[in-house]
Amino acid sequence: MIKRTPSGPVLIRRSWPSFHPLPTAFFTHSTARRQVKAEALRTLRESRRATYTSFAETSGRYLEMLATTLTPLENVERFPEEREQWIEDAHKRWSKALRHRQNEVEGQRLCLALDATRPVADAAQDLAKNFALLSYATRRAIAAHKGHDLDTGPIEPPLPSYIALLTEGGLEPEAPDLKVLQSRARDAYNAFLSAAASDLGENGMLA
Repeated sequence: MIKRTPSGPVLIRRSWPSFHPLPTAFFTHSTARRQVKAEALRTLRESRRATYTSFAETSGRYLEMLATTLTPLENVERFPEEREQWIEDAHKRWSKALRHRQNEVEGQRLCLALDATRPVADAAQDLAKNFALLSYATRRAIAAHKGHDLDTGPIEPPLPSYIALLTEGGLEPEAPDLKVLQSRARDAYNAFLSAAASDLGENGMLA
């Protein structure tokens, strides 16, 4: 740059700011933070996978138990000479399945609610609703065969909430099709598996 002065033009050299490379420690610290974050996300993902898998296994077991309850109910009409035996068999199997649902499935669902994302928690809630409907309908079917409630009292009218849910689903509240309810419960189970797999970033269903 040339500056004019009374004594004549003077060449002025412009000084440019010097740039210093960032210290290596800066990059080391940044990399370490990214590694810590990645490890935290991996740990969270593995924790959720364990929770989802446990709930899936427990729920799948309940579906199997209810399936074995429906079989003797079908045999009541098929083998009338063994009617009482099949009714009692269904009652025992239903009671065992109920304990499993109340103690295991619901316990796992509460743990899942603390760890799951909203879509997975909602899918688990829908599955629980379908389980409750199938269980209650099966209980009433067994009671109808016995002629009294399973607690030996008179058969009470169905609960209003139960009637509303069945009516909403297009089913007859007094005698809903158990096979349809079983199919819907399995669909809800598969929907949970899909939601869990999606949350974990996996294709298909939770293995």
